Amino acid sequence: MFHWSELLVVIGGGLILLFGLALLVLRRRSEILQNFLTPDEPDLEDEFFRVKQKPPEEIPEDLPPEEEPDETSEMPNDNAVQWGTASE
Repeated sequence: MFHWSELLVVIGGGLILLFGLALLVLRRRSEILQNFLTPDEPDLEDEFFRVKQKPPEEIPEDLPPEEEPDETSEMPNDNAVQWGTASE
């Protein structure tokens, strides 16, 4: 005769089996990724703290020469109050 407890044991055993197989697959996947991502030379400290070199900046040669500012337009007025000074 068929009992519900037997069905529960079969279903529980199947779930435990599937769970165990899933854990084995994840463990194997982790090992594969670790082997793929780890460099051949295990110099991880130097690899981690390595400073990325900046590429040299190129100065364009076709720039126009710098013009000197016009002294009359930049001159402050002698009678104007300047920042940080007290008016007399």
